[in-house]
Amino acid sequence: MKPMFTTAGMTAIALAVVAAGGAVATPAGRAETPPRKPHKGAADCVPVSGAVCGTVRVPLVRARPELGGITVAYALIRHRGTSRPARGTVTINPGGPGDSAIASASRYAQMFSGLLTDHDLLLVDPRGVNRSTPVQCGTLESLPATRDGFVRAVGECGRRLGTRARGYTSAEIADDIDAVRARLGIERLDMLGQSYGTYLMTVYAQRHPKRVRSMVLSSAYPLDFDMWARPNARAARRALRLVCERSAGACDGDQVLRDIARLAQRLRAQPIPYTLGDQQRRLDDTALASIVYNLAGRAPADIGGVPTMVRSALHADYTALIDAARRVAPLSGSALRQVEEQPFNPEQAAAVTCNDHPTAWNRKAPVAARLRQFSARLAALPEQEYWPFGKQAWTSVSYSRGNACIRWPDRHGQPQPTGLPLPDVPVLVVSGDLDADTPTEQGRQAARQFRRATVVEVPNVGHIAENEPSGCVAAIQTGFIRDLQASDTSCLANIPPAPVQP
Repeated sequence: MKPMFTTAGMTAIALAVVAAGGAVATPAGRAETPPRKPHKGAADCVPVSGAVCGTVRVPLVRARPELGGITVAYALIRHRGTSRPARGTVTINPGGPGDSAIASASRYAQMFSGLLTDHDLLLVDPRGVNRSTPVQCGTLESLPATRDGFVRAVGECGRRLGTRARGYTSAEIADDIDAVRARLGIERLDMLGQSYGTYLMTVYAQRHPKRVRSMVLSSAYPLDFDMWARPNARAARRALRLVCERSAGACDGDQVLRDIARLAQRLRAQPIPYTLGDQQRRLDDTALASIVYNLAGRAPADIGGVPTMVRSALHADYTALIDAARRVAPLSGSALRQVEEQPFNPEQAAAVTCNDHPTAWNRKAPVAARLRQFSARLAALPEQEYWPFGKQAWTSVSYSRGNACIRWPDRHGQPQPTGLPLPDVPVLVVSGDLDADTPTEQGRQAARQFRRATVVEVPNVGHIAENEPSGCVAAIQTGFIRDLQASDTSCLANIPPAPVQP
């Protein structure tokens, strides 16, 4: 989610870069124009051999043509064996929402190099992102340092977008992908979604079932997911226990969790001041929960440092904890941490999240009533479900769950339907067993949406398992797309455990 504005969220704001510049959606009344032809070999395509780029023109809101249109960009990477037609076309979405598929062209071409021998790759930038008419509301480029400030900024973003905000939904993005498919004359697609992309590809399958040949859902979560992030809290506990179980005695998972509980209580009472750039910030229990949540998502790279980081902080050495805070930019507040390679649009992410996702309040109620409803429902949740973090802290971590959209002004838009029929096609769900963002528990829920789904849990990795360096997971996914079955997963046994810092 980083289903989403993370996560679930999702991929996450805290792991994203704000796209610079960009125009707003086309003003109302502008006539729709015909699709542009691809510009083959153009310098502004992507730095991948065999790629062609193009755009299609689509309505901003298909049900309201008077709102005008926007441009959706795509890159088609042709297979290398040009003497024969492609066996199929794989379309990939990297998640977010708010992430650019086209910006990841080189990475995908390398990751799925074997697939490119006989398959084409189709990358479509979601509307509002990067090359697809970037959207701006002017409130989320520099986020405030508190959860309340973030929630208010999201609400103000929706107010500024006004009627245009309804153009940014997963349904409209799915229909854009299908418009590109039709423009290119592709009969069926193999869908590969990562994080929020698993949500988007499921929406596409709902809306265009006859155009789907197979689906690979990496770091998946279901359409009807828990807005209170309880599976994520369970997954964070599990991840720390697994890391310690595999550490050859370097740490004890239950002791680490008890240490986190003690540190969270201390930070709740006495937050630690620190600086992030020119910002004065506070490291409190919410920030601690956010640090653990994000480090689990990056496993195995960073999660092995959690036991020592927490133990040192309990002995008043906050060096490692503050260093982690500066890398993660956690919620106690919430600021964007830049990742130079990946254009990310938080305004688009906010709109898609707040338009689509279920809520913990009545959407039709005014803000004051929503705030009361959310507080009452949060108060009714058992505190123990969120141990060792605390429910107030844990539900404030995610940019897409909890109260993130409580001030979104639209009281009439319908959330994304969750119960529509899905095609009977082969589905592969891949989950990292250390991922607290889109845990295997939610991956299995996503799999149950389909009749023919296989779940592969990848040991010792976190969010987006195919990012692991051996190429094992990408090879499993490639084999599934080719043969419609995950026949050989033996390489998973060779993925090493996360190293635990002494």
